[in-house]
Amino acid sequence: MPILPLGIPTDLDKYFYNREKDIITIKSFLNTLNYGVANQMLVTGYRGVGKSFLLKKLLAELPDNILTAYIDMSKIFGIQKGKITEELIMNSLLEAMNESLREDMDDLTKSYDIVKDLIRKLQPSNTKRLGPQNSTNFGRQKKFDFKEAGTAMGIAIPDIKDNYEKLSKFVMEFPQRVVELSNGEISGFVIVIDEFQLIGELDSPEAFFWLFRSYTQEQDNVSYIFTGSTSASSDIVDKINGIKGAFGGRMTQYTVDPFTREESEGYLKEKVSELKFTESGLERFYKCTRGYPAYINSFCNTMSGDVEYDDELVIQTFYEKIEQVAIMWTAVWATLSGKEKDIITTLVENGPLSWSDLLAGVDFSNKTLAKYVNIIKNKGILSHSGKKYMIEDHMLLAWLGYKKERDGFYPP
Repeated sequence: MPILPLGIPTDLDKYFYNREKDIITIKSFLNTLNYGVANQMLVTGYRGVGKSFLLKKLLAELPDNILTAYIDMSKIFGIQKGKITEELIMNSLLEAMNESLREDMDDLTKSYDIVKDLIRKLQPSNTKRLGPQNSTNFGRQKKFDFKEAGTAMGIAIPDIKDNYEKLSKFVMEFPQRVVELSNGEISGFVIVIDEFQLIGELDSPEAFFWLFRSYTQEQDNVSYIFTGSTSASSDIVDKINGIKGAFGGRMTQYTVDPFTREESEGYLKEKVSELKFTESGLERFYKCTRGYPAYINSFCNTMSGDVEYDDELVIQTFYEKIEQVAIMWTAVWATLSGKEKDIITTLVENGPLSWSDLLAGVDFSNKTLAKYVNIIKNKGILSHSGKKYMIEDHMLLAWLGYKKERDGFYPP
């Protein structure tokens, strides 16, 4: 029986299923780049719903006259152990955008080489020896020298030291300048910033979003797609595209939904036809996974093609293998702070709670609770409805409940 991918597979086509409408819709917003009109997009959806897979497939299908770049904020966040900076994000953006020039026409290839050397110089001298003892120093650049790069890209930037403003100016002007230098061969640049909600960990995420707004409103050939594991109503979404947010509702907002019951059944038949279900077993499987591709894949990988799964066997297998089914959350849980875990476990034990009841259940101040509730909401873990706070993801709830019942305590 085939093993389904738990991450984004190399062979996107092999595991792609039933997202053609989503791709067509997003492509229509990006197609305006061919006419000198740039749309900025915000793609939301809960963790495991397949946003990253969808956007990787989208980028792979864009025509040759559209350059693309992709950065995953969670990788930056993980490498830095939660200590990200504006400089580090800008460096990652520049490197990703520059890579798109590697196989292009001669003029841009020359610029690629110069900018690649610039990126190397921006890194600290001990980058190659980066380890636990010095990883937090990564990205603390002490010298920015843009003389050659500025000449190559036609962006007038002087030699500077410790000047983030000049670094950001160079990076933000870079994609539009690439299009202008291509002599009509390139019509646009599409840049995906995945897990963008982690930008909320910056000291001033609002200022960072306003920086993007200030440049994008003057660029006709650059489209940014911000996407992340967060709800469409989270605080971080409000900061970037709310009425008072940087883009003030001007970003095209698109939500990626889980598979329906019928889509889930079709996916199983196409990708793992060896699995056999009774009607009640299939219904229970859908209730366990809720149509999230990540959960469908991880659950299927625990099952056997030698038996027929009815309702009871699906439930039994689910709880016997829940560590494997919920593997995505075991990784996320390890990244959470003690206070974040306290809030989550309080809600697991007591169900949806009002603010006052939640505050009474944790051992820290109102101000501290507000800070960490916002962080958890931005991560797509917590939701607020009917004046009550609750765990958003059913799989996280099931996994934590199982661990407490089995072990007598929650995962550390």
